Amino acid sequence: DNQVSIVQDGGLAPIIALLRSSDHKIQAQAAGAIRNLATNVENKVRIAQEGAIQPLVSLLCFSNDDVDEQAAGALWNLAMNTDNRVKIVQAGALHPCITLLRSSERRVQEQALGCIRDLSVNPDNKVRV
Repeated sequence: DNQVSIVQDGGLAPIIALLRSSDHKIQAQAAGAIRNLATNVENKVRIAQEGAIQPLVSLLCFSNDDVDEQAAGALWNLAMNTDNRVKIVQAGALHPCITLLRSSERRVQEQALGCIRDLSVNPDNKVRV
């Protein structure tokens, strides 16, 4: 499985570092790569452990639809892990995701809504939502 190989071969750290790029295209590609890697159950844990949640949250509401879509999508995939749900909310993702629901782009709204839906499954997060 390529998703597992990329993480095992050390690809995750440079991808996370690229989330902090000043280039919107690089940010969107890095967030998209994490979004894809986070479809793997084991990778969801590793991605959070290696510190991707906070930079992804920082990319939300970045005034670039591609970046917003990919970052919200990555967080949505990560939020399918119970432990990650709490970490994502603690990192401050709720307010930006709610703000993205007002985006003019349906694809951005869909990713933000999916993330909020999964975050609300955790009883500790329901009060915050």
